[in-house]
Amino acid sequence: MFRAADSAISGMRQHQLFIDVTGNNVANVNTDGYKIDRAMFEDTLSQVARGHGITPMPQPNGAINPAMLGLGVSTRAVYGEFHQGSFITTNKATDVAIGGSGYFVLQGRGERTYTRNGNFSLDAGGVLRAGDGKAVLGVDDRPIRIPDPRATPSNFAIDQRGRVVAQGAGGREIVLGQVQIARFANDAGLERIGNTEFRPTVASGAAQAGAAGTGGRGEVYAGVVEASNVDLGRELTNLIMAQRGFSANSKVLTTMDELADSVNQIRR
Repeated sequence: MFRAADSAISGMRQHQLFIDVTGNNVANVNTDGYKIDRAMFEDTLSQVARGHGITPMPQPNGAINPAMLGLGVSTRAVYGEFHQGSFITTNKATDVAIGGSGYFVLQGRGERTYTRNGNFSLDAGGVLRAGDGKAVLGVDDRPIRIPDPRATPSNFAIDQRGRVVAQGAGGREIVLGQVQIARFANDAGLERIGNTEFRPTVASGAAQAGAAGTGGRGEVYAGVVEASNVDLGRELTNLIMAQRGFSANSKVLTTMDELADSVNQIRR
C-alpha cells in the first residue's frame, strides 16, 4: 500500500523541480542572451509483481506478460534550448548580436567563457568589454581595442563579418580588429556559470573558434542585442501543469493517509 506513497513523494519532488526551472525561465524573460532550461522526467525502475516463473524460450504454454508496478518518477535531464531570441534595436555601436549559430568569446580571470549577450561597452583604455568586465576577444585571440577610447559611433562601426572598421584620413577604411565567434558540437552540453555565460564541457566539445560568417558561424549585427528566448505564454502554461501535477501527487498522499488511518481503526 505504501508503494503509492513513495511514488507520490517522488512525483512531488520532481514537480517542485519543474516549478523551479520554469520559475527561473520566467525570472529571466528580459535577460539579454538568456537561453531557457527545460526539465525532462522519466519513470523509475518497475517492480515485477507477477511473472518471475516465466520459463525460457520456447514457452510451451505460450507467452506470459509480466505484471509490473511503477515506483515513481525521476529527473532525466535539465537541458537548455538554444534557439535564437529576437533582436532589440539599441542603436549603440558597441552592442552586437549573432544572427545564427555561435557565441562571443570573453577572456577574464584566467579563463575563456562564451556568451550570446552582446551588450558590450568600451573601457577607459578602449578595450571592448562585456558587462562583467571581461574582454571581448578577436580572431587573433587578443582583446578588441579601439585606439582612441574617446571615439564616437560615427568614428567606427562593426560589420556583419565582425570587423571593427574605423574611418582614416580621406575616408580610408582601417580594420582595428575582428570579433571572434565560437561554435560547439553540442550546445546543450555547455555549463551555465551565470552572467549569461557558458563554459565548455566534455559533453559540449571544444570550442570551434573563427570569424563570423565562416564554418557555419552566424553573422554579426551591430546596434542590436539578442533578447531572451523565453516564450512567456509557454512558461506560464508549464507553471500551471507543474502546479496541477504537484497538487495531484499531494492528493495521493492524502488518500494513502486516509487508508492507513482506516487500517489502524480495524482493531478498535
